[in-house]
Formats: sequence, C-alpha cells, structure tokens
Amino acid sequence: MKKSEKISLSNAEWRLMDFLWDKNSATIADMVHYFEGITNWDRHVVIMMLKRMEAKGAVSWNTVGRTKHYYPVIEREQSCVQETNDFLNRVYKGSLGLMLTTMVKQESFEKEELEELRRILNEGEQDG
Repeated sequence: MKKSEKISLSNAEWRLMDFLWDKNSATIADMVHYFEGITNWDRHVVIMMLKRMEAKGAVSWNTVGRTKHYYPVIEREQSCVQETNDFLNRVYKGSLGLMLTTMVKQESFEKEELEELRRILNEGEQDG
C-alpha cells in the first residue's frame, strides 16, 4: 500500500486480513474452517468479502492447481498506522494527548502498560 493510498477495512475485513497476515496465504476452505464457530460466516460470505477486499486492493490471489490462494497485498503495519490515524482524527480531532488523557482518567491502563508507555515516550524523545 502506498502511503497516499487509503484502504478502509470493515471490522469483518480486519478479521480476515489478520488471518491472512498470519498465514501469508490461504484458500477459501481454510478461511471458512478457521472462522467456523467464531463467526457465522459461510463460504458465500467469505467469497463476498474477499471480492470486496480484492476490489479495494487489499488482497489478491493466485491459482495453485484448481484452488485459489488468497494473500494480503497491503502491509499490516501501514494498515495499522492508517487505521490509528483515522481513529485519532475521527474521535479525538487528531489529539493524541486528549486520547491518552481520556484513557488514563478512565484507568484503562495496567501498571505494566503505563511503564511500557513511559518507555516508548522516552525512546521517542531520544529519537526526536
């Protein structure tokens, strides 16, 4: 995914992408089997979502024998950065400070998470 290219994914598409990022490549049968019991997705739902994701440029496929193997076209890290920026802009008007303040006031952090956040902020200060 190019930095200027935005591909928005629904929650269900994120679930499929997470599976594909972890597996690198999978068949429709693999996906249906994996999500069986987790979701109510049948083969037709998976196919419909894959077609939509292919049209967005998120996935592609190649044929091995007579079976399509789907693989991610977009990178997980870049997709996470885009999704985080979109969320931050939509909910907190782009203010990271407001988001963190809200989370800290809601006591959303465990002690270990706060220590990790401090470490990350300190590393950012040193890099900047």
